[in-house]
Amino acid sequence: MTAAPRLGYRVLMIPSPILCLPLVLPAADSIDDLYARFGAGYSTSSPADFTLTGANESVLIRQILQTFEPSLEFDGWNFQFALGEKLTDNIAFEWEVQSLQLDLDSFKPTTTDNGGGLFPFDPNDGSVPGFFRLDGASGEFKALALTANLHFDYQFGESGFGVYGGVGAGFSRNTLNLTVSETFFETEGSPAGDSIDATVPLATDDTWDFCWHWRAGVEYELNRKSTLYVGWRAADYGSADLQGSGPALTADT
Repeated sequence: MTAAPRLGYRVLMIPSPILCLPLVLPAADSIDDLYARFGAGYSTSSPADFTLTGANESVLIRQILQTFEPSLEFDGWNFQFALGEKLTDNIAFEWEVQSLQLDLDSFKPTTTDNGGGLFPFDPNDGSVPGFFRLDGASGEFKALALTANLHFDYQFGESGFGVYGGVGAGFSRNTLNLTVSETFFETEGSPAGDSIDATVPLATDDTWDFCWHWRAGVEYELNRKSTLYVGWRAADYGSADLQGSGPALTADT
């Protein structure tokens, strides 16, 4: 007796490090209640929130910079991926991962009357070794957030058009840094030949914090399985500790 032919496959298990997250959705009544959502957008920060201020004059970054409220403005991209389940016809629950990648767009310190930009010396010493001119700045703000969301949408009859809104809260890993370029003159008014160019890492922060966001916009149902949406998202990722200052980490997308 010959054995019957059999088809099969073998899976080669390759060990690799992975991050496991307990993403638990409510029990779905059917597979039609589950969905995935992808999103991308252009993000900007608010200079009013990214202001390097502190509780008093002893904040180190305010002593290094000749200003009371230097502000930072970032812009870049925001990417989102969510897994959700419709709880009712109009309300859904989601787990969402969001990645924010912003670069420094402008750095606006308010300098003193002599036009100086930076004095990178020990402020406790009280002496000014020379005249510094701020030539430029670079920096980045990154956030990787995991949030639990409630999503709402409403369709206008059979037109396919509708509106949506949502709110979410969770935790975010935030990275923020700032580097400045400057020119130092031994004495004010010295010729360019007596100058020294330098790049100074001014401040950096890498921390976890509570985050939350809200969003709203319009949507269009392409078919029973797909919906396109366009809207606005406002997010607060917490705050950073930059040498005693605590700018609020917010972005609009």
